[in-house]
Amino acid sequence: MKRNNLIINVILLTLSTMILGFISMGFRVYLSNKIGSEGMGLFQLIMSINIVCQTLAISGIRVTMTRVVAEELGKGNNNLLKNIVFKGLIYTLFFSICTGLLLFNSAEFISTAWIQDIRAIIPLKILSCALPFVGISCCLNGYFYGCRKVVKSISADIIETVVMITIVSLFITSFSTERLDYTCAFIAVGTAIGNIFSAFYAYVLYILDKKNMFVLGNRKSNQYPFNKIFRISIPIAFSAYIQTILKALEDILIPKSLRLYGSSSSTSLSIFGMVKGMAMPLLAFPSIFLASFSTLIIPEIAEANALNKNIRVNYIISKVIKFTLILAIFATGLFMFFSDELGSILFNSSEVSVLLKVLAPLIPFMYLDKIVDGSLNALDMQVTTLKINIIDMFVRISAISILIPRYGIKGFILVLFLSTTLNTSLGLYKILKVTKLHFKIFDWIIKPTLSVILSSYATKIVLYCFHIKSILVISILLNLFLYFIMLILFKALNKKDLQWFINGLKKDVKTGEWDSLGLYKQI
Repeated sequence: MKRNNLIINVILLTLSTMILGFISMGFRVYLSNKIGSEGMGLFQLIMSINIVCQTLAISGIRVTMTRVVAEELGKGNNNLLKNIVFKGLIYTLFFSICTGLLLFNSAEFISTAWIQDIRAIIPLKILSCALPFVGISCCLNGYFYGCRKVVKSISADIIETVVMITIVSLFITSFSTERLDYTCAFIAVGTAIGNIFSAFYAYVLYILDKKNMFVLGNRKSNQYPFNKIFRISIPIAFSAYIQTILKALEDILIPKSLRLYGSSSSTSLSIFGMVKGMAMPLLAFPSIFLASFSTLIIPEIAEANALNKNIRVNYIISKVIKFTLILAIFATGLFMFFSDELGSILFNSSEVSVLLKVLAPLIPFMYLDKIVDGSLNALDMQVTTLKINIIDMFVRISAISILIPRYGIKGFILVLFLSTTLNTSLGLYKILKVTKLHFKIFDWIIKPTLSVILSSYATKIVLYCFHIKSILVISILLNLFLYFIMLILFKALNKKDLQWFINGLKKDVKTGEWDSLGLYKQI
């Protein structure tokens, strides 16, 4: 696949991810205003268990399908794709059905012993029924990403999100939200139906697609070895298990540790809801602009690595790291300088404003973590990712058990800083060591940091001089514009960087290559 095709797919996926991100963030703000910080805390705990079960149901199939399909397409083995998808579906249905049965039968135990809130029982039982459909969606979406047919995965994600939000909003507006168990059940129903719609839609797209995809290629064998799927997926799965189980354990232990510090159950849930349900999702929100990179670099790096194109591998990774840090540093400055406005306008909470400012320095590590994990998996280093996550698990659980009961919310913040920086630093060190890339600290960190400081102060001065207050969108856009100017003046962005994007927008694609671009129905 040509580089300009990657850029076009990046742009398509970025635009869709932006739209979905704005919708999801708006929905989260809507929920927080409806059910409060305690409700967001309970909702976050239920979703943590659901994410663990989804990870068990998927067991690495999405990344595996993306990588395997990209590798075989790169080798010209189109005839293997049908068998790869079939075995991928068998793989994920086995894991997802087993996980669904386990969650349904264990919902009461999980709610009473782990979450320590019986209001979670019914939502967990509802979510368990949707797990096989989650597995099917992820398998087929992995196939679409491997084929660079990004629009098909995008449309499935949009359908899932829109259906979920529509159903939940109808339930919440039609019925009382005073009881959190009912509200969480409404959310679970909407989520489950959204998963089911997405799976059926993705399967229809796959049926239509396979009529045109599997007619070419080497006819020597149509069978793809099952052991190759297991060899790739199992390390990825265990790494994902550790990450999600770690997150769930963290989410369960944090309210318990806060209670050990002396907070009541309601206060503990409220603190947890403010940090994990409000502040952290908002800090992660700008990373929607990077979601396309973290998804699409996997097939690009995997294909280039399979063909021993080391220079191209290094070029892609270096560019993605650079642009990740440029965006992350801007987001850090934005949340530090405009935390009061963001917290009061979105959540009407001064406590959230303080949390945004304190946690903002974590953003570069948060954003880099996704890019680093994707790059390691694409380079066939999923075992390394697994080892790093095991180290992170022990450090994080130990820190939660020691720091939060002693220091309360301050210990909570220390845990976030310690675990996030450790995990990202270990992964980044491994990437730089393997690829022999030089980390350009002056161009990638110092120059963007100076740029965002100057642009933020300049924005504040302009707004003060023109007596503009509480217009958050204008503040962000002006800050972004000034930041871009500063990056150019400091030469943090050069002509080669800009040309990399401009060339990707040029229409140099020959007639008949639309399908290779991944543009569904020549959109």
